Amino acid sequence: MTSALDLAGVLRGAPADDLVRRLSVRLLRPSSVHDAFDLADALLEPASVRDVLSRLDRTELRVLQAARVPADVAGIAARLDDGESVDAAVAHLVELFLLVPSGDLALSDTVVGTPDAVGERLDDDPLLAADRLAAERPPVVLEAVDEVDRDAVDARSAERLYAIVIEVAEILRALEQSPARELAKGGLALPETRRLAEAARVDVDDVSTLLGITTRAGLAQTSPDGWVVTPEAAPWLASSWPDRWQTLTATWLDSLPPEIVAVLSQRVETSWGEPLREFTLWSYPAGAAWVPDRLASFARAAELLGLSSGGVPTSAALALFHEGADAARERVAELLPDAIEQVYLQHDLTVVAPGPLSPALDARLRVIATVESAGLAATYRITEGGVQRALSEGETAESLRDFLNGISATGIPQPLDYLVQQSAERHGRFRVSSVDPGTPGLPAEAITLIEADDHAGVDTLEVDHALAPLGLRRVDGLRIASRFERDTVFWALSDERYPVVVLDGSGTSVAPPVRRRPRRPVPVPPRDTLREMVERLTADADGSTETTDRAWIARQLDAAVKGRLTVTIAIAMPDGSTSSLQMEPTGVGGGRVRGRDKKSDVERTLPLSHVVSVSSAS
Repeated sequence: MTSALDLAGVLRGAPADDLVRRLSVRLLRPSSVHDAFDLADALLEPASVRDVLSRLDRTELRVLQAARVPADVAGIAARLDDGESVDAAVAHLVELFLLVPSGDLALSDTVVGTPDAVGERLDDDPLLAADRLAAERPPVVLEAVDEVDRDAVDARSAERLYAIVIEVAEILRALEQSPARELAKGGLALPETRRLAEAARVDVDDVSTLLGITTRAGLAQTSPDGWVVTPEAAPWLASSWPDRWQTLTATWLDSLPPEIVAVLSQRVETSWGEPLREFTLWSYPAGAAWVPDRLASFARAAELLGLSSGGVPTSAALALFHEGADAARERVAELLPDAIEQVYLQHDLTVVAPGPLSPALDARLRVIATVESAGLAATYRITEGGVQRALSEGETAESLRDFLNGISATGIPQPLDYLVQQSAERHGRFRVSSVDPGTPGLPAEAITLIEADDHAGVDTLEVDHALAPLGLRRVDGLRIASRFERDTVFWALSDERYPVVVLDGSGTSVAPPVRRRPRRPVPVPPRDTLREMVERLTADADGSTETTDRAWIARQLDAAVKGRLTVTIAIAMPDGSTSSLQMEPTGVGGGRVRGRDKKSDVERTLPLSHVVSVSSAS
C-alpha cells in the first residue's frame, strides 16, 4: 500500500528545478499548497489524477495496475503476461509522481508502488480495468496506400507546399506594416484576424493555425504592441521555397504533443483520418476528452503544410517522420516548381508572374508594386507610391529600368516607362528635415521644416485639409514649418501621396524612417506561481532546524491518522539509542501521539519530542 505519506517524503527530498519540471505537466493549484503534504494531496486529488491518466498510454496504465502491489521493475514485468518491457513506462510514471519509489537505488532495482488514490481512479473507469487493458487488441489496419496512390497524393499536395510559405510570408509582411493587436484574455482581436486573413488570402478560421506555425518557427512573437515579426523573419523571407517549408515544418513537428508523435510513429503510413483516431483511442484508453480535438488540430495543420491530402500522408510526410526534416526538404524540392526569373509587364501597370518568383526578385518587385494575388502565378501592380518609395531607398530611374528590363519577357510598356520617368522627375519635390527649436527666422515652436521646389507646392500644403493636424506655418515662399517631429511629418505627407524625402543634418537624402506607432503599456509579467510554490517548499525542506524537523514529523503523523496508516516510528531512548515500533496513530495533540502498537495490540501514548523519524511500515 502506497500513500500520500510516501509521496510527501519523495516530494520533500526532490531538488527545486527537478520539481518545477516534473510538476509543470500536472494539474495543480499552487496557491493551495503550503508544504510537501499539501502538494502530495494536490497530486492525488481526483481531478489531477484523472487529467494525467488521460495522457497515459496502454502500457503505462497496465504498469500502474500491476504496481498496486509494490514491486521492482522485474516483478512488474513478470506480472504483465505479454512480457513487454516496462522500464521506460516505470521511469515516466515516476516522473509524473504516479509511481512512488522506495529507497535510493537505481530505478531498475528499487521497489515502486501505485498510490492508493491513483488506484481508486483506475477503478472508476471500466476501460482501465487490468484485464480489459490486457485483452483489447489494437484496431486492424484495413487500408494501405500503395505507391501509385502516394504519387497522386503528392500531386494534389504540391500546391499546398508552395501556398503555405506564401501565406506565412504575407502574414509576416502584414505584421511588419502593423502589429496585430492581441486581446487581454489572449488570442487575436477579430478585426486583426480578418486583416491577416485578407493579407494571406486564407479563411479566417485558418489564421490562428497559420500564426501558430509562424510563431513556433520563431518568425513572429507577441510584444507590448501586439504580434510583431522577429529578426529571424528577414532571412527566412530571403531563403528558397524548400528552405522556408523545412523551417516551418521542422518546428511544427517539434511542437507536436508527445502523444500524437507516439501514435504516428506506429501508424504514420496509414490514413490520418478515422483509422488514426481509432488507434489513438486504443493507445490512450482514458483520452477520449482530448483525442478528437488534438487530432483535428494536427490534421488541419498537416493539410496546410502539404503533409497530407484528404487525410492521406504524402511522401514528404513519410520522409519527415522516418528520416527527418532534411529528407523531407529534398522530397519537397522535387515537388515544387523551379523559381522563375521572367515576368510579363502589362500596359495597365500589372506584372504577371507565371510561376513562383525567386525570393530576391519578389522582394525587390514588392518595393515598387503591391501584390494583387499571390500563389503559384502571382499578380503585382506597380504604383507611383511604390516607385517613389524605391527612389527614396536609393533607386534611380535608370536602375529601375534596368531591373524591369532584366525581369520582363516583353520589355517595358510605354505607360510603365512614363510612370518611372515622371516619378523620378517629381521625386524630392518636398524635403523634410529637423531643426532646432528657436532657430532664427522660424516659428519658436517649430522643430521640422518642409522645403518645396516652387511656391505652388507650399501653397498646396498650406490649404490641404488632410495636413491641418500638423499645424503647418508658412515661413516664406518655399518653406513651411511644423511643431511635430520630422518622421511624423514625413509619413503624413507620404500618406497623402506627396513626393517627399527625408534629409539628415547635412542636407543629404536618407532612407525613409520606420513608421512608429503608439506603444501599449508594457504588461506586467505573470507570476510563476509554480516556481514560487516549489521554492517555498524546498526552502522549508532545506532548513535543518529542530523546529522544522518537528513540524515535518507532526505532519507525517497527521497524515497517518488521516489515512489510517500503520507507520514505523523511531523513538529516542534515555541512553542515547533508538528503538522502533509499528503503530497505527489515532490522534496527535498536546505534544503527544496516541495509537495502537501493532505488535502488542495495546494503546500507547508517546511524547512527540522523543520521536526521531516516521516512515511507512514495510
